Amino acid sequence: MIPGPIEYEQNVLSTLAMPTIAHTSKEFLGIFKETLEKTMKVFNAKEGLPFALSGSGTLAMEIGTVNFIKKDSNVLVVNTGYFGDRFVDLFSRFTKNVDIYKPPLGDAADPKVVYEKVSGNKYDLVTVTHVDTSTGVRNNVKEIAKYFKDLDTVLVVDGVCSIGGEEFDMGWGADVAFTASQKALGAPPGLAVGVVGPKALKVMEKNPPLSFFSDLRKWQGVFKNMLELKPGYFGTPNVNLITALNVSLTNIMNEGMEKRIKRHEIIAESFRAGINALGLKMIPNGAYANTLSVQYLPENVKQAQFLQDAERYGAVFAGGLIPEIKEKYFRIGHMGSVSSSEVMISIGAIERALKKNGYSVKLGTGLSAAQEVLAKYDFGIPF
Repeated sequence: MIPGPIEYEQNVLSTLAMPTIAHTSKEFLGIFKETLEKTMKVFNAKEGLPFALSGSGTLAMEIGTVNFIKKDSNVLVVNTGYFGDRFVDLFSRFTKNVDIYKPPLGDAADPKVVYEKVSGNKYDLVTVTHVDTSTGVRNNVKEIAKYFKDLDTVLVVDGVCSIGGEEFDMGWGADVAFTASQKALGAPPGLAVGVVGPKALKVMEKNPPLSFFSDLRKWQGVFKNMLELKPGYFGTPNVNLITALNVSLTNIMNEGMEKRIKRHEIIAESFRAGINALGLKMIPNGAYANTLSVQYLPENVKQAQFLQDAERYGAVFAGGLIPEIKEKYFRIGHMGSVSSSEVMISIGAIERALKKNGYSVKLGTGLSAAQEVLAKYDFGIPF
């Protein structure tokens, strides 16, 4: 139950055991074409360039930014956690003109503040993390993005911990959005996945490349060819992972995006109910993600021992990422093919681990609260 890599459906895993086929074969061209087309659907993108490249979410961050800036570009980072800090670190390699809007820990960015900053400064590019995996804070990308529709500024959305589990639509006004295969897309780690919109593509044409492997100018023809069932080459694609991603995206299409997002919302609500009933304080101040839950441990409970005991009781959770408080909180990932059974196992493990570590808790308190939410929606195991 960590926020990625998640657990995968059996048909996705079985695909990885298949023989590797030639990346120029008709069979693979068809698979890659389907993968790119389904990527557009998951991102709710009507136009633009989809991509799927060998690499992690960090590569996706680089692809999604350095193609749209110059060495002297002015950029703004909307920073709500560890991965906002990572954007700052990334940009430091390319430009000194980096501004940061960082709300207090646990708060989402105020869309009006973003608008004021963009209106008062000529930024070439702005980044916002939809859901920061370190804090569980979900930014209101829909409200933020609408301000960029009539601006030259490129809006980049980090959707690594949101796409496939949270409502998202490129039509809101995002110019670039990306994720990684191992999160809510439900495929093993190793692919940087995203969509570049028309405005960003035009900006890219005017900017000199600042990288080599991440240079979308090199890849643009490849992906366009794949969509036309033609071979293309700049680097060898990860044939098996793309095939597995195609299967996972098919699973998502079969479930339906609306149902999938609703399932994530119900699971998240049930987790929050269980966590709150146990008296644990969550880091987000209301701006809760549906893909993970992030909460403080009681003061007398040591993180390392708690995580070890929880794993023994059936659930693996993640520690913290924010340096100042990293040992004071833990994170529960609940994205992908997660169901009501994972809620019960996880909350039960949390209760027992807390009790073993000296926290006064009546066993069943969190489970009961989580059950009430699941019962309200009559939600069972959907897989």
